[in-house]
Amino acid sequence: MSSEKKILIDFIERLEASYGRPNRQNREDPLDELILTILSQNTTDVNSLRAYHSLKERFPVWEDACEAGPEAIEELIRVGGLARTKSQNIHRILGELLRSERGLDLGYLSDLDDDAAMLELTSMKGVGSKTAACVLIFSLDKMVFPVDTHIHRIAKRWGSVPQKASREGTQVILNKLLPPDMRYHGHLLIIEHGRRTCKARKPLCGSCPLEDSCPRLGL
Repeated sequence: MSSEKKILIDFIERLEASYGRPNRQNREDPLDELILTILSQNTTDVNSLRAYHSLKERFPVWEDACEAGPEAIEELIRVGGLARTKSQNIHRILGELLRSERGLDLGYLSDLDDDAAMLELTSMKGVGSKTAACVLIFSLDKMVFPVDTHIHRIAKRWGSVPQKASREGTQVILNKLLPPDMRYHGHLLIIEHGRRTCKARKPLCGSCPLEDSCPRLGL
């Protein structure tokens, strides 16, 4: 076992001991999860959920959202930020799916291997590797580890990835380092750690459960 893998596993186990293991979330329909994750880009969970519920309340059936057009979608999701870009991406994706043989159903992704499912999703404009991985792990029980801004920052602080690693590169590395059975709760635990303690600007190192061994502190 490499030193990077050993440290990463140890740190996640210690975060679990400190924060507790996160409860597994109820599975959403993969298309719902995809749209929700697009809405979560570059905003807070509170605002993305408000945007999603506003959109879902007005358009319980995604086909209706597609028929209404990007302007109608944009107005409903404005609270989530980047409304124009997100509305255009959502409308384009819905249109592409409606014109496909399978229609508005991403359930077929469960029959593909992880790499093929990732490729299917990331081929859609506006769907990056993190968004695709979120759909796979939260909706389809595929243990693909998503990397958001919290995890990207913390992975570099821990020395799990090179300091110049991109977020996409970090996702590739962490998926190789972490065993599949640690990816779901590990993802949620590192995000929780980033929100509570290992913050971007003023990390609370004095109250960190990893204070005695964090490479960032030179220990």
